[in-house]
Amino acid sequence: MPCPFLGGDNLCSIYDVRPKACREFPHTDRKKIHQINHLTIKNTLTCPAAYLFVEKLKDRL
Repeated sequence: MPCPFLGGDNLCSIYDVRPKACREFPHTDRKKIHQINHLTIKNTLTCPAAYLFVEKLKDRL
């Protein structure tokens, strides 16, 4: 399960008070993203935005 606060409707049940890590997810806009590439790769399994981000990076290679 990607998140215990993700409801059956696929919406965040604590959206208004979600922690910083959630607000910044999937962390693809960080200046030093290369330092968290393992996390970005892991996020591609549950996050379409992270998946598309990685696919676009692969297209640039």
